[in-house]
Amino acid sequence: MGRIATGVTRLRLVLSLSAAIVIALFATIHEIHAATTPVRVTIAYPSPSSRVAPLWLAQDLDFFGKYGLRAQVVLVRNNQMLTAGLAAGDIDVGYTGGTTVLGAAAAGAELKMIANFVNRGKGHLLVRSDIKKPADLAGKRVGVQSIGGTLWMYVMLTLEQLGLDLARDKIRLLIIGDQTVTVRALETQVIDATVLTTRTYIPGLLQKGFSVLTEVNPAMAATGIVTRKSYLEKNPALLENVMKALIEGEYFSLAPSGKAQTIKSIMTHLKLSDPSSAEEGHSDLAKEFEAKPYPSLEGLKNMQRLMAMQNPKLADVNPASLMDGSLLRKLEDSGFLAQLQARYRE
Repeated sequence: MGRIATGVTRLRLVLSLSAAIVIALFATIHEIHAATTPVRVTIAYPSPSSRVAPLWLAQDLDFFGKYGLRAQVVLVRNNQMLTAGLAAGDIDVGYTGGTTVLGAAAAGAELKMIANFVNRGKGHLLVRSDIKKPADLAGKRVGVQSIGGTLWMYVMLTLEQLGLDLARDKIRLLIIGDQTVTVRALETQVIDATVLTTRTYIPGLLQKGFSVLTEVNPAMAATGIVTRKSYLEKNPALLENVMKALIEGEYFSLAPSGKAQTIKSIMTHLKLSDPSSAEEGHSDLAKEFEAKPYPSLEGLKNMQRLMAMQNPKLADVNPASLMDGSLLRKLEDSGFLAQLQARYRE
């Protein structure tokens, strides 16, 4: 009996140890699976242009996967819809600018701008061949993507620079769509002029007889990374990886070794057939992109001034409260930016 009892005890001990080993093994497998399974994140942008190259490259070259992410990249051709999607939680991250953050603030939603790739943009006023001087714009139709949007701001700043006034000079703003659409509207004479923030389409327009009447170079928090305040508080590590992927996309696009792929991505996503047009867009990046893309308070204030013309509520908003540079500061302090500079330095 004693031998039987001892055997049973040993059997129980073996089974207990086996169960513990199995549980530990499953726990280890679960941890490994959790560590290797990419985290899903939805990223949206409102307007296709060469400035979106870091996002497209992060997608095409799978920089997202490199940093443990599975990104769903979505084009939302209306900034109001993008703002609503971010506020509602349908979109996690916006590859967009101060327009989105300020528009949300006016509606009572809390978004944060955590990076700005472009802090001082450039706008090019493209006009029909018969428009030779600013006064010729009187009574003309100017295409914008939306009233209160980024392209609208560039139009307003351009008219301001030229000493023109919408009401006095009877200039009509027509809501057409993003820059790919406004270019076609200009070519088909639906509009007489528009402001483009990229040179991508300019060579083709010049060949067709259009001209650049003037350029404007304002402080603008125009292109960056935006998310909900609550999402930032709950997912700082995830957003840090989003920033790593997009900033690597930026550095890759600016490196001589990355030029061919960047031009290829721009051509593919903008559906361009002429490489020279994509090269113009690529050249814009080197002039506009910030090596350390901290949110721009000056640019956000300038946008606030313009948007307050349409929505007086914005006059009471503190733009500094809509920015958070802590994740970028962490990346810089950790040496991540310096490592990218060394990796892509030629």
